[in-house]
Amino acid sequence: MFTERYRSHHDAEAHLARLLKPAPISGGRPGGPGERPGGGAAGKPMPGDYSGELEERLRGESGAAGAGASGAGVYIHIPYCDRICTFCNLNRKESGGADLEAYTGYLVSEIKTWGAYRYIREGSFSAVYLGGGTPTVLSTRQLETLLKALKDNLPLSGDCEITVESAQHNLGPEKAAALERAGVNRFSLGIQTVSERGRALLGRTLPEEKAREHLRALRENFGGVLGIDIIYSYPGETLAELRQDAELCINSGIDSVSFYSLMIQEGSALARSIADKAVTFERSIESDRAAHRLFYQTLKEAGFSLLELTKLARPGRDRYRYIRVQYGRGDLLPIGSGAGGRIAGFPVYSLAPGRRFVSPGTGPSEKYHRMLGLLEFARYDPALLCGELDPEAGAAVRGALSALAGEGLLEKTEDGGYSPTAEGVFWGNNMAAAILEAAVTASGAKNPADPAEAATQTVQGVGAPAEASHGRR
Repeated sequence: MFTERYRSHHDAEAHLARLLKPAPISGGRPGGPGERPGGGAAGKPMPGDYSGELEERLRGESGAAGAGASGAGVYIHIPYCDRICTFCNLNRKESGGADLEAYTGYLVSEIKTWGAYRYIREGSFSAVYLGGGTPTVLSTRQLETLLKALKDNLPLSGDCEITVESAQHNLGPEKAAALERAGVNRFSLGIQTVSERGRALLGRTLPEEKAREHLRALRENFGGVLGIDIIYSYPGETLAELRQDAELCINSGIDSVSFYSLMIQEGSALARSIADKAVTFERSIESDRAAHRLFYQTLKEAGFSLLELTKLARPGRDRYRYIRVQYGRGDLLPIGSGAGGRIAGFPVYSLAPGRRFVSPGTGPSEKYHRMLGLLEFARYDPALLCGELDPEAGAAVRGALSALAGEGLLEKTEDGGYSPTAEGVFWGNNMAAAILEAAVTASGAKNPADPAEAATQTVQGVGAPAEASHGRR
């Protein structure tokens, strides 16, 4: 049915953006020189900037962060790594020479600024995510300072999920223990593979046995949720190597694993090596499917269940709150250079220290983004998917679900919905794109005048991510 595989949620989001086809904002683009936070030169608003409207909402008497069904979260971006992975082209740079103390101070000041608004003070945040980059390039003291600032200035829920992303080599036992004492209850480790050859190719630091030992020690001594990333279908990977990675997930006691087919990112070191023919990379749909099937089925048989299209978890062991906020289009407070989020319905982009851009509030495209969130969680319940749609679009979605079932990608459930087959999980992001296309086309809602979509496209055009670049861990 599909000839090209969408390997991640980013592919499905890009497909939705093409469907909605926003018109560009007239009058220039954000991000020029001499601009102040939320405004242009000399304090004038940047073209398309809605900082004033957001400010009014944040100071107002109605509404509070996290009041919606999806809750609220905080994303803190640390755009530094002490070593750049070969496959990565995300918003990061090497930390050598960077003033991490100054950056920590900037983050603390941002937390305090946001925390002074009534909308924030009277809300409740159930998830905090420190991503990057590699947040653990910051020292233990700097991370403790950040966590204290969050607790002192933001209304975190009593059971707030606090996640820190890390590479293995800069999360030693002492730092991990200190962060747990400071409130961190979820770690996400970028392991990618334990194959010695694969680790060298992907730029991992620890050798295989050290990586295994580190994971064992962290699991034995950390009482919170422990998740890892695994990459499959990298150049030259064998199914035997992938089976080792699956067995690592089963035997190490981790709570969840994000598993991704390698995406060759333009500008990454690995992409250059492939282009220069220093690395041979041959991958087909069939080889990708075989790898996916082996990993997915092995973990399913070991008791893991599907949490997201690219995530498996032991039942009940990972709340995954940050992504639930993100997919549900809840309040997501963006802190740090390169962070993106959404507050009081306004998309907010922290372009750099002292430079922020606010897009117009919720537009007609929001229902499609919420649909995409449900589909990323493999929710194929027609009642859920069609709840915000007009009758024509709802009928089209039901028709698309039936057609996908006819292709063997979905199967009927007793409650009238659908669940994905193993083949359906493999094609999950393609299915999401097809279902959204049916809805948008049937409703005629290509929304060329949706200002929120247009502003988002314009800001992304100058390099500001709409949402956290990592954050699927």
